[in-house]
Amino acid sequence: MANFATKISVEGKLKFHIRTPLIRLSKAEIINKGIELNVDYSQSWSCYDPVFLKEQGRHVPCLKCDSCILRGKGFEEAGVIDPLL
Repeated sequence: MANFATKISVEGKLKFHIRTPLIRLSKAEIINKGIELNVDYSQSWSCYDPVFLKEQGRHVPCLKCDSCILRGKGFEEAGVIDPLL
């Protein structure tokens, strides 16, 4: 759409290319790729509805929303413990 909706592209001065290197990977493959690249998964977040723990003063994943379920399945299939748990 960017190639049809932007003046610079319609005039032929620039063509947009979107790269999606992870799109064909499973969640487990993405987790493993991140580990290979030293991603700190404790700094990532997926939850749509986090729970606030007053005594700890922080939010934690709900573990019930679709995003938490998919993240959990990815870590489980990768054989890696999710650092947010």
